[in-house]
Amino acid sequence: MTAEFQIDVSWLAEAYGPIEIGKTAASLSIRIGEETATRIEDDWAKTVQSQTRVAAYPLAIWLASSWWRLRWEARPFKGVPGTSWRMAHELPAAGHGFLWPPLTFESDGERILASCRPTRPLSGEPLRYLADFRESISASSFERTIDDFLDLVLARLASSGVMGTELEAIWKEVREERQDPELARLRQLEACLGFEPDGAPEDVLSRLTLLDSAAGPGAINEIAPICSGPDPAQALAEIEAFASLPGVHAKVQIAANPSWEGAEVAPWVMGRELARHVRRESGLGTGAMSDGALADLIGMSSEVFGQVPEYRSPLGLAVRADQDTGLKLLFRKRNRPGRRFEAARFLGEQIRSNAEEIWLPSTDTSTVRQKVQRAFAAELLCPIDALSEFLRDDYSPAAFEAASETFGVSERAVESHLANNHLIPSDWVSAG
Repeated sequence: MTAEFQIDVSWLAEAYGPIEIGKTAASLSIRIGEETATRIEDDWAKTVQSQTRVAAYPLAIWLASSWWRLRWEARPFKGVPGTSWRMAHELPAAGHGFLWPPLTFESDGERILASCRPTRPLSGEPLRYLADFRESISASSFERTIDDFLDLVLARLASSGVMGTELEAIWKEVREERQDPELARLRQLEACLGFEPDGAPEDVLSRLTLLDSAAGPGAINEIAPICSGPDPAQALAEIEAFASLPGVHAKVQIAANPSWEGAEVAPWVMGRELARHVRRESGLGTGAMSDGALADLIGMSSEVFGQVPEYRSPLGLAVRADQDTGLKLLFRKRNRPGRRFEAARFLGEQIRSNAEEIWLPSTDTSTVRQKVQRAFAAELLCPIDALSEFLRDDYSPAAFEAASETFGVSERAVESHLANNHLIPSDWVSAG
């Protein structure tokens, strides 16, 4: 389930400083579900409060300026986020000399993950934020709360006779862009690529737009983050060349009709329930799945799991070859457990994706589509009940290694599956 997002403001008397700052002095709280990001300890006053004293204008202009990236850009899938990403996603970037909570927003396309960590006060600094949480916000709640907050700040300025501000101009432009489907799509792609509005190379945007009809709009949302980096044009060219390779022919015969379709559930729950649906429909039971059984589900030879591709790619790709169930599979993994997991992800995509989607990418990004894929593959190959019975509460590295060998998946897949099902802490999951 997702949490509600709220920004509550109590206006204070006008403060010193530029007029936009002074007129929007406020006691402000940011709440996400049951958590309060602005919960702050004042060591001098010996108090703990849920509101922080700031000016609303800097927060408003940061939200307006970063709107497209906050709404659509995922956390970079390689390495540590750079300065550009952090300035667009971490609340302290609102700046203007105020102490903001260390709250970070990142999108998976359908939800916004909000994470907050306690601050460590600098020497002599009496204030410290206390919140420590990770919560998911629905995109609709995120958009609605930002809309309401920015309208409130603009109304406050207008009632004080402050008109024609930078905030007013930026927010007017963003709202107009959101109402124009073609322009909104371009802004979305720019954000997925990691660029500010009007910052992405025009040739890359043009090529991605052309691919919308050939590959499907959902596929482009998955491919764009893979192209983010110093040379998006080259990255896109490599993906297009990869998609043209012959690949492995497959033919999936399973129809998807899971009862949870359309429900508001976490991606890992979607993936798990879809995998259980597939196992029921195929009469596979709950045990480990052999190479032959997995290959039969996908309609290909099990020899594929032992092959090593001659090419390297930042993604795996299934391409729908006809209007029926034919697929061209382009693997990127180079070992048996990895290729089994990748094949299972392709299977989940084929039976879950809309008919308009032609390319079915499998990537390392954190979009909701990739989260569902990974959860589906984990439950299909390594059912959580069977895994729990195998481990019998032994969560040692040796036990994970044995489970990996038994179920034919990586140790990291075992760890992630256990963490998603709340059987081990998420910080036990290995990096990589």
